[in-house]
Order: sequence, then C-alpha cells, then structure tokens
Amino acid sequence: MKARNKGRFELRFYEGYKNRETPRSIVIGDREFFIEKILWRKRIRDKKTGKTLEVFKCRMDGQKVQISVDDSGKFEIAYF
Repeated sequence: MKARNKGRFELRFYEGYKNRETPRSIVIGDREFFIEKILWRKRIRDKKTGKTLEVFKCRMDGQKVQISVDDSGKFEIAYF
C-alpha cells in the first residue's frame, strides 16, 4: 500500500535550453494547479537579503498569484 504524500509542495517549470524557464504548475499534496497564463515577469534583487529573485505574476485556477523564486530554487506564492 502506498502512503499518500500530503505534505508535498512543488513548483514545476517548463524546462527549455535555459533550464527552468517558466512555471507551469504547482503541486500541493495530491492536487496539481496549472498556471493558465504568465501575466508579468521580472528579475529583481531583494534589498533586505541581497538575493536575486525571479518574480512571476500569473493566472492560476482562475486567480491571480505571484510566484517568487530565488536562485536556490526556493519559492513563495502570494494570492491577490
């Protein structure tokens, strides 16, 4: 019997010749939420931490979300 991975939280990317290019879906537990459209994209430097972030504003599951990804692959999601 397989154990369900309810704590799973993953950001999946389209991977082209530049490696991770654009987010395609977010997996939370057993559900996958597909990114319908990238509305805006920008590379910024966080003034507090000095980290470089790739920020995407997207439409996902009918809602607007902002996804911030740092160089190590860690990410944050904010709903509007």
